[in-house]
Amino acid sequence: MKKKAPNLLEEKRKAERVNAFDVAIIGAGYAGLSAALLLGRYLVPTVIFDGGKARNSMTRRVHGYLGFENVSPKALLRKASKDVLKYKKSVTTIKSRVSSAKKHRRYFVISTGGRTFRAKYLIIATGIEDVKPRINNFQKFDGHGAWHCPYCDGHEATGKRLALIVSGQSPLSYAKEFLGWTQDITMFLHDDCRLEEKERKQAEALGIHAVSDSITEITGSRGRLAKRLACTSGRHYNADVIFYQLGYRVQSQLTEQLGCQLDEGYVKVDAEQQTTVAGVYAAGDMDTDRHYVVLAAAAGARAAISIYERLLKEAIKAKMQGHKSP
Repeated sequence: MKKKAPNLLEEKRKAERVNAFDVAIIGAGYAGLSAALLLGRYLVPTVIFDGGKARNSMTRRVHGYLGFENVSPKALLRKASKDVLKYKKSVTTIKSRVSSAKKHRRYFVISTGGRTFRAKYLIIATGIEDVKPRINNFQKFDGHGAWHCPYCDGHEATGKRLALIVSGQSPLSYAKEFLGWTQDITMFLHDDCRLEEKERKQAEALGIHAVSDSITEITGSRGRLAKRLACTSGRHYNADVIFYQLGYRVQSQLTEQLGCQLDEGYVKVDAEQQTTVAGVYAAGDMDTDRHYVVLAAAAGARAAISIYERLLKEAIKAKMQGHKSP
């Protein structure tokens, strides 16, 4: 039987006697798993680090992802992990949180506390962490009647009494996002959040009721059913659906360790998802203010394709140089 010939990338690795992964992916959410799936299919030795729960793990349904409408996040990530495991000859999964990453000569060194790994390229997909309201009983409703993303879950407010918990700048812009679903909107201005006079007049014209009061407790039913909101003033309000925008933290510690530049708090990337540091890519919510499952998955795929093309280009160049040698 004829011996199976190695592919060009494998041939290059054998020639270099490389004892490292070609790619390390930090973060096993939608972006990270999407990248791992393609790299597995490209036969690229890859390690992916799974350090914990995805951002939307508490919610019941994923929306706007063609073919997976209304699937639960847990089910979708479980399916994605199984898909990646089909290529386990190329992809290794490590159930650990990465503590540090740094460049050493030709490779990146990734540490998980007790172990270290080396890779030529890095894809960082650690996402963001939402700031949650400090309200009694909020955890009961989070993802089951209270959401943060209008793009993902705004449809839940259709024809319902909507309460918005907002802070920071431009709260009215957030409120306007929901006018396509409902006009019964009460906006609670938390943490010294204020509307400018122009914004207040605009809110009144649009029928958005702005309340300078903080919600202290939520009672009632989960889902899109009646809820009662108690406030610091002693007043009570009724709502069916709650959305909140109190900000979020981009989990960019590792990219900052590596010297990657930020852009308005997000990790700066180019059209191929590469950061300002050569060989380091970022994908998912951490590089954009458009936080959507399908966009995160697309960014992970884009990073994987970009790296594969670079690896193949390097291998072709090495092959041609070897062919020219006397």
